[in-house]
Amino acid sequence: MVSFIPPYYGDEVKSNAEKKMFEILQDLNVKNTYVLHSLGLPRHNNKVYGEVDFVVLCEKGIACLEIKGGRIECTDGQWIFKNRHGKEFKKSEGPFAQVSGNMFSLKKILAERFNYMDKFKDIPVACGVVFPDIKFTSKGQEIIPEIIYDQSTSDITDYINNVFDYWNNRSYRKKMELTGNDIQSILGYLRGEFTFIPSIGSQLNDVDQKLIRLTSEQANTIHGLSQNDRLMIEGPAGTGKTLLAMEYAKMEAQKDKTILYLTYNKNLAKELQRKMEDVENIRVINIDRLMGEYVKIESEEVKKDFTNYFKQLLPQKVVSYINGLTNDELAKIQYDIIVIDEGQDIFSPNYLEVIDRLLKGGLEDGRWGFFYDEEQNIYNPQYEDGIELLALYKPARFRLSTNCRNTVQIGEYNAKISGIPVKSYLSERGEEVQIIGGKPEDFPKRFVKVIKELKNGDVKLGDITILSHKKYENSSVYGLLDKICQVNVMTDDFVYDEDKPIFSTIQGFKGLDSKVVILVDLMSKSTEEYYSKYAYIGISRARSMLYVVG
Repeated sequence: MVSFIPPYYGDEVKSNAEKKMFEILQDLNVKNTYVLHSLGLPRHNNKVYGEVDFVVLCEKGIACLEIKGGRIECTDGQWIFKNRHGKEFKKSEGPFAQVSGNMFSLKKILAERFNYMDKFKDIPVACGVVFPDIKFTSKGQEIIPEIIYDQSTSDITDYINNVFDYWNNRSYRKKMELTGNDIQSILGYLRGEFTFIPSIGSQLNDVDQKLIRLTSEQANTIHGLSQNDRLMIEGPAGTGKTLLAMEYAKMEAQKDKTILYLTYNKNLAKELQRKMEDVENIRVINIDRLMGEYVKIESEEVKKDFTNYFKQLLPQKVVSYINGLTNDELAKIQYDIIVIDEGQDIFSPNYLEVIDRLLKGGLEDGRWGFFYDEEQNIYNPQYEDGIELLALYKPARFRLSTNCRNTVQIGEYNAKISGIPVKSYLSERGEEVQIIGGKPEDFPKRFVKVIKELKNGDVKLGDITILSHKKYENSSVYGLLDKICQVNVMTDDFVYDEDKPIFSTIQGFKGLDSKVVILVDLMSKSTEEYYSKYAYIGISRARSMLYVVG
């Protein structure tokens, strides 16, 4: 995959043509490639200051690309540019002379900077001119057809290869390729020439806002879902299930329907309670706590067998309690609609029998909407039985397929590591996933360094969530931040604090997400059986930036 620097275009980029080319370059398939956008050239050969729209750095060399949008003509040596508003501009210097000048200036700058390396005296350089809005047909002495990209160009990889071949043949130089070390040296130097380098905090805010805006568009689909009484909405992590579940619940609550919004995860329930606290007619609660309101929890039985008590005994006791109610008593505790979020943890016959009793009309004739992801099931061995039971009620089924929570880099990394593919992603790019490893004894230094770098980069500590499959006191990060800040451990009395990073178990953070996630303890032996699911859940919690620290 191509690496972009910056990894996305910000709001300061006004050129639609440059935005188009940014997307086109996503498909570039050239080994070990970096694309730099808006590279400043303060030591241009012929100008006080020059700027290259895009620089492609790879093993073949360095290519400068000049992007020209709108309508362009060249008549009698005069270049005429017309923007999307119809306004014309005339210039004597055309894009071919402009990009050639940038190419030779960049070559000279690098030769001077790396004058101790003989190979850099004749570093392979190339340039091209891109017209993404038109098919360019003008002819002239200045125009070089071999380096033109326009609407008739079908493949960006072929184009970049052809551009390098053209300039290599023109220079008659011995064919030379850059090594990985050469590329990193050049990259490290050129990074310092950017005209705009925002702090990491502002970059993450920008990406996060775009993801939030794009995610909100998913809510429009819920109006179609509301035409069905019984709904099962399945989708991978990050496809907007919780957002849709909330919108569905709020929309029905506005019709004076009473809504029971159930989760399995108590942390998710608390967060959703906060988000919907001003909405009337909706009750948000996790299922174990709900059952505890009808039947007293027996602590001694819980100690004997926690799982059996909550999965078997307690649901049976609740059903018995409800069956003993009078019709008037039953009417007081039943709901018009039940919504289940993260349903894969609740789809078991015992839980569904409780839900059946609490819903007006029951599961067969009542109204319900259940949102779920089979790949996140780590609690429920009776999942398949629950799915078969629900199928008997002939619900309308919908499948969400577009990941609209994670950046492209996070989504693709998740698919690679977990082995669980996602069909499509929104094309919002962010920072590259940071994989940080080394000697086990140096882990504390590595972890603390990440926190310090984020803090120094204007990232709010409260926007950082540390995830482990272990409890905080048993995790590898326990006590490591004591000298820097307090850690806000997600417990029953958790309250968000923007000055404290959050710690949670992976399983306790299901259904939630965070702007920045630091994943630790992922490779420990105790995760081997469920490695794929822990990785899938943990990685997909990160909206804008992910660190995997080992």
